[in-house]
Amino acid sequence: MTLFAYNDVLQLVKAAVRTGGKVDFSGRNLSGANLILTNLTHADLTQANLTGAFLSGANLSFTNFKRANLSEANLVRANLSMASLRYAYLGGADLFRANLVMADLRNADLTEASLDEADLHAARYNYATKWPEDFDLGRSHAICID
Repeated sequence: MTLFAYNDVLQLVKAAVRTGGKVDFSGRNLSGANLILTNLTHADLTQANLTGAFLSGANLSFTNFKRANLSEANLVRANLSMASLRYAYLGGADLFRANLVMADLRNADLTEASLDEADLHAARYNYATKWPEDFDLGRSHAICID
C-alpha cells in the first residue's frame, strides 16, 4: 500500500475533479488521513486502508468501499448514500448522523460501530452483515436481501 500525505491526497482529488474523472484510491493507505468535508463522490476506494481517517461531513455518495478498512474512522454526518460498503470493515467507526440511504452493506462488519441517528432507509444488508451488539435493526428501515 502507498501512504499519502494530506496535501498529496488533495492534489489527486483536485486533479481528478478538474479532468472530470473519478478519484481512484483503490488499495491505497489513507490511514489517519484528514478528509473532512471532502467531495469523493463516485471515488474508488476498493481495498483502501482508511483506518482512523477523518471523513466527517464528506460527500461519499456512490463511492466504492468494497473490502476497505474503515475501522475507527470518523464518518460523523458523512454522506454515504448509494455507497458500496460490501465486505468493508467498519469496526469502531463513528457513523453518528451519517447518511447511509440505499447503501450496500452486504457482508459488511459494523461490529462496535456507532450508528446513533444514522439514516439507513433502504440500505441493503444480508445474513453475513455484522451489526453492533446493541443496534436495533428492526427500527433501521434497512432491507435484508438474502
